[in-house]
Amino acid sequence: MEEILIRADRRKSKGKGIAKRVRREGNIPAVLYGKDTEPLPITVSLKEWEKLGKQIRRNIIMKMELHNEDNIENRPVMVKDIQRGFLGDKILHIDFLQVSMERMIEVEIPIHLVGEAKGVADNGIVEQHLRTIMVACLPTQIPEKIEVDITDLGIGDSFHVNQISIPGLKLLEGADVAIVTVTPPSVEEEKPVAVEEEVEVEAEAEAEKVEPGEKGEKTEKGEKAEKGEKREKREKKGE
Repeated sequence: MEEILIRADRRKSKGKGIAKRVRREGNIPAVLYGKDTEPLPITVSLKEWEKLGKQIRRNIIMKMELHNEDNIENRPVMVKDIQRGFLGDKILHIDFLQVSMERMIEVEIPIHLVGEAKGVADNGIVEQHLRTIMVACLPTQIPEKIEVDITDLGIGDSFHVNQISIPGLKLLEGADVAIVTVTPPSVEEEKPVAVEEEVEVEAEAEAEKVEPGEKGEKTEKGEKAEKGEKREKREKKGE
């Protein structure tokens, strides 16, 4: 892999006002720190940083050409943090970590799943529990990613941390932690008929019943009243 070179200039002063001035001048305020060194305020050219583009990735070791007032130092560094503006399009600050090529460092490595679990053929569901893992290794042995082959996983099977075996890599996660599991397919339970629906159906049935005296039907009291009216009419005719 081609060595990445980045230039930085030491700055004497620091603070919020100084950082704004640095940005106005077309530079990025930054800090270089390490285990055996005091935090050092520096600046990096925004133009040069943008030229590096995609070469700068997570856990990449770079050679920093640090310009002081009277000398130039070369230090192996890596990017630990990049602070961006509210919209994420403007770099506000960068933290660089100085590393020793002979000393192990702790880094976070992404986990990539490879293959298709055989349990998927039985409608199993692949659930990834860990997407990154902390490891310790020499700067020259930092892997870009850790691949986990899930081809042989059936329903109910899991792949654990202790199944990862990479020379020179010390895993800092618990050995019995599951990275990925193939779970059984979910079963939808039949929903019981709602009590409210039964009540509503009964209410509609009751409403359809014809009450006495409705729809032209005559009650006993009504029939007697009608007979009395007819008798009264006949009596008047006979007068």
